[in-house]
Formats: sequence, C-alpha cells, structure tokens
Amino acid sequence: MKFNESFFDNEHTRKEFLKTTSMLLISLSALPLLQCSESTPQKPEKNLNWISSKPEKRPVMNVAYLPSRILFKNGTIIDGTGRPPFTGDVMVNGTTIEIVTHKQIHFSGTTIDCTDKIISPGFIDAHSHMDWILPLDGHPELKNPFMEQGITTLITGNCGYGVAGFKPKSHYLAMINNIGRGFFGGDSSLENDNFVKQVAVMMPSMQQYLQYCTNHGIPMNMANLAGHGTTRISLQGYAPQPLTKDEMKTMLYLLEQAMDEGAYGVSFGLQYEPGIFATNDEIAEISKLVKKKDKIVTCHMKAYSALSATYPLKPFGTPHNIIALGEMLDIAKQTDVRLELSHLIFVGTKTWKTLPDALSIIDRAIDSGLDVMFDTYAYHCGTSVINVFFPGSFLAQTPQIYNDKIALLKLRAQLELIVALLGFGYNDIQIINAQNTELAKFNGKFLKDIAKERGLGQFENFIDFAKKSNGRARVLNHRYSSFQNVLDLMKHRASLFMTDATPYLQGAQNPAAFGNYARFIEIARDYRLLSPQSLIRKMTGAVADRFKIHKRGYLKEGFMADITIVDWKNVKDNNTLTETNKRPSGIDYVFINGKKVVDKGKATGILNAGMVV
Repeated sequence: MKFNESFFDNEHTRKEFLKTTSMLLISLSALPLLQCSESTPQKPEKNLNWISSKPEKRPVMNVAYLPSRILFKNGTIIDGTGRPPFTGDVMVNGTTIEIVTHKQIHFSGTTIDCTDKIISPGFIDAHSHMDWILPLDGHPELKNPFMEQGITTLITGNCGYGVAGFKPKSHYLAMINNIGRGFFGGDSSLENDNFVKQVAVMMPSMQQYLQYCTNHGIPMNMANLAGHGTTRISLQGYAPQPLTKDEMKTMLYLLEQAMDEGAYGVSFGLQYEPGIFATNDEIAEISKLVKKKDKIVTCHMKAYSALSATYPLKPFGTPHNIIALGEMLDIAKQTDVRLELSHLIFVGTKTWKTLPDALSIIDRAIDSGLDVMFDTYAYHCGTSVINVFFPGSFLAQTPQIYNDKIALLKLRAQLELIVALLGFGYNDIQIINAQNTELAKFNGKFLKDIAKERGLGQFENFIDFAKKSNGRARVLNHRYSSFQNVLDLMKHRASLFMTDATPYLQGAQNPAAFGNYARFIEIARDYRLLSPQSLIRKMTGAVADRFKIHKRGYLKEGFMADITIVDWKNVKDNNTLTETNKRPSGIDYVFINGKKVVDKGKATGILNAGMVV
C-alpha cells in the first residue's frame, strides 16, 4: 500500500482540505469498528479424495543400469500441462528427463518409490527478490527454505529493484549497493561477502552479474529481470523530476542492453522511489522497448488499496487500486506488451470488496486480446519496506524532511485519515527487521505494541523507525487481502503462484519464504478449490510459458530434471502467527538439474545445483 500526496498540494487550499476532511469524518461515523486482523475460516477436514487412482496392471519396460540414471517409480504424474494425473514412472539421466511413461520401468539402479505421491515439475516462483541473495557465499539458512518447499526456479529482479543494468561509473551506484544491503538484512556478518562488496559498484552490467552467478554457483535456477527503479537511480539517484531526453535515451539503452545480455524483461516498482516519480509516458516508452524485444513487463502498481493519496482524494469515488489497474492496462493496450501484474493484493478491509471489480476488469482485458496475467501468494500478509507508506513529495525530501514539523503534521493528517477510512493501520504493520541496532529488539513485534512499550504516540514511533532505518526497515503487513480474496485469486484463470519473500539472518521471517507452496497445496486440496493438475500448472508449466523459460516447468523427455515429489495426503504448512520460519511437511524430494537438493523433506546442503536460465 502507498500513501501519496493529496491534501496540501497545488490543487487544494487549506479551506478545501478542511472541507474534504469534514466530509470524510462524517462518513467515518457510519463505519463499524474494525477487528485487528482477519482470520482464516475454520479449516475443513483433509480431502483424501483429491486424487483418486485405481490399481491397474501396467506394461513393463526394461532400462539398463547407468550410474547417472535415477528412477521415480509408481507415482502420480502431474506433468505441468494441465492434463489429468496418471500413474507412471519418470527416469532422469544426468541433468535431463529421459523417460516419462505410463509403463513400469524395471531398473536396478537408484530408485525412489513415489507410491501415493505426486511427481511434479519443480515449482517456479513467479515473483522473487532472491537475485540479491542467491550469489552470497554459503548461508544455506537463506536459500534452503525455498528448496524445502519445492521451488527449483525463481523469477527475480522484481518491483523495479534489479541487481544489474546500470550506467557504468555512475556516482549513484553506492546507493544501489545500499538497497542490496537492505535485502541482505543489514547483518554485519555479510559485510565481507564477495558479492555484497561487488554488487552494482563493480559489476553494473547484466552480463557481469549473470556471469558472476554462473561462476560462483547458485542453489536454484534463476530467470532475472532488469529493474527500472535501480537503473533509474544510476542516472539521477532519487531525484523526483522527470528524466531529461538524454537520460531517457540512456535509460532505454541500458535496459535494452540488459535484455540483450539475458534479462527476461523489465520490472517496475511504482510505489517505491524512484519508480514513484516515473510518468506514464516514461513507463509506456519502456514498455514499447520491452515489446520490441518480445520480453515481459512486471509491475508493482501505483496503488493496491481503495484509498491512497496516489490520486486525488474523492469520497465515494473510484477506488484507487482500480484506477492504478486501469492505468497499467491502458499502457498495455497502447504498447501491446506482455504484462504481469505483481502480487495482486487488496490492502485494508475496505479494499477487499473491490476484488470482483478488479478481476472483472482483468477478464475484459484478456477477452479483448491483451496479454495480461497476475501473480499471488497463499497468505494474506506480505513484506515491504517502511517507506512504502510515504508520499512521493515526502520521499523526495528525505532525510531532511524528518525534521520539518509542518511536513510531519501534514503527513500525520494524511495517514491517520486514510488509515481510518481504509481499515488498515499500525496494528497491521509488523517489524521483521528494523535495520537499526537500537531498534532490533523490537523485531517481530507490531508497531502498535512497540509504541506502547516505548511510551510514544503511534505516529511518532512510526516516523522514528523510518528515520533511524533510512526508510529501509522491513515490515510484514497484515490484512493485505481477506482469506476469501486469496481463494478467489488462486482459482482465477490469469493467476500464477509466487512467494515475494526474502529470508533474513536476523529478525522475524515472512512465512511465505518457508511454507507458501505447501499452503497452496493444502488450500487447493482441502477447500476443493482447484484440481491437482490445475494447481500444479499454476506453479510450473504456466509460469514457464509466461516468462518463456525453455525446457523447464514440464515433465517432458529432453527437459531439464527439475522435479518435486509431494506427499499430497500429508503436505502441510507448519507456520503459525508466532512461528513463521517452519519447514513444511510433505515436500519429500526436490531435484534441480538432476541433483538431489531435498531428501525426505530436508535440504541436502547442495548450494550450486541451479543455473542462470
């Protein structure tokens, strides 16, 4: 969610502001009291009839022993195409899938019995920020959680925060390096890591970054995007003004070069600085370039809540998240670009009811011929940085503006009024990592409780965290969507599955980094939401198709041996509200490019099985 300027700007006099405020306060009196959180309905009994199979006699085929071969025997094969499951065997030879068959394979070598288990393509995370983490030396605790939930490939570089594709020798490269340190969690133990020292400042090009990953080795496969935001930083830092003609020319050159060197497209983060300062014309020009290269645009939109200050505040007007959605669809229509709407969420209780309209708009866009889809997670909470709540005008003047009493008064009026109308507030914002030594003891706690403990007002406490972390404190925001929203998003024809999660060496964790895909399976199974083949497709073949990843996402002969074995009857997300770093149950085996990276639910310690794809 993003709060942007709407009150004391050039269009609003003080009298107009007071008039608008009075109208809103009158409307507030009719609102019911809001609960602190939205809980999941009582879970139904485990659906053990989700997959049914009858014993059958299968013809036999003999395959000669080779030490490079591994047999996955007698499993329920769900191949990623959306076709119905069938009982069969899969043979891997080295890094590739050699045989997928209904027959019984007789083989004397390494065999994994998959009876009553799903043999699936490895899961592909459609929205990740792990491009900042994968090349780190060691640190299995940051990488294993993704493999242990069945993920074999990650789509990285999202929300405008790309890790490469920058102007060489730019004075602003150190700023980008600092962004990376936010993803690293601010832990001092990483200061001497080779990648941490070199990112951006010593390898600004996509070719340099991808080559580093290849030489270093990465645990999972990675398809990387160029980030509009960080590329823009390399041109003019966090300056709020539009790009000059020369800067725009350079921006297009850098992004085209990044795509030519291996980036799968360009991501936008239009609620973060400097993406928040981009004009629609700038976004459209870049989208035209992406279309020309036959790549994809992913977009963190300008608003995900019914009320923000991104747009003029009009009581009972069009919800702001619907306006933001319309703007991106208009750009897709203008440019004919392939558009992926990032982490479609509905922030605050007053936004939840806008979901049917949003999905209807997306359906009409698809039916009209636009190539648009979205990604979603299985939780109704998600991570961000604390400065995501600030107006663009405020961000443009940080850190000096933290000492401007008038600016803070204005900001407080905006936030408190919008929060009251939106059904989202300080009690929904949990500090994951304060990014500050003094405030680290509050990691895992909610802002509302921290303010009481510190004896500060809610707003004063909020600003103090933002100021002392330079706006980079990592937060887990609750009431991002209702549980019913999650169900509706999961089953929609245009949805793909993802985590949008980054783990940390210290502080609380985002549960999506640990149990997201197990939770997807649980929900689909027990709420009878999706068939097994539809579910698996949304996390495998459909993602590979969307991003045009070759020879991944399917169980097909000649494809890469990325395989996840799921004990579907016992799969379970073990996270709770207070313990959010639990390994899931039921993800028994995971193979990446033929290497076993998860054995009986636990990572094997292999951290170099992945490839740059």
